[in-house]
Amino acid sequence: MESGNKIAQDKLKLLYILNYINIPLTNIEITNYILENDYMDYFSLQQLLGSLCDSKFIKLTSKNGNEYYKVAEAGTAALDMFSEKLPEYFTNEVASNFSHLKKELKRQRELIGHYYKRKDDVYIVNLQVMENESVIFNLSINVPTDELAKNICKKWDSNPEEIFGSIIKTLTTDLN
Repeated sequence: MESGNKIAQDKLKLLYILNYINIPLTNIEITNYILENDYMDYFSLQQLLGSLCDSKFIKLTSKNGNEYYKVAEAGTAALDMFSEKLPEYFTNEVASNFSHLKKELKRQRELIGHYYKRKDDVYIVNLQVMENESVIFNLSINVPTDELAKNICKKWDSNPEEIFGSIIKTLTTDLN
């Protein structure tokens, strides 16, 4: 049986990671990142997530059919009070392991490309640019095949900044 001190430190570590990333994450995302970096086992992680939600240190919110975890005010307050209890090697490791992930997640959440089937032989491709959780660009395109929809989304995912920039430039350049 784990000691209360170990459980408290693991909760603090999990709060620290979620706070460091500072982007709401799904259970699958959290689980993958925690297990990849070997911070704790799956069952302990799930137990800690449930406990942190029950004690209102993290919030579980729904958006677009997904549930996301994020640090609540009580969790931020706990980190402010107890973050010095975390070993320096751990905070350095989190910065090293999660800084790239943080940038990638932010990019994925701000530049969205997906498609769905509307009717027989009609697919809708939706490309979006988000900023501060607001849509600043939205383009929907009807395409005839699943393959074309997949290719458009793949191109958008591989270089959304350039495609978005090109569209804006085309729309704002004078015709004269």
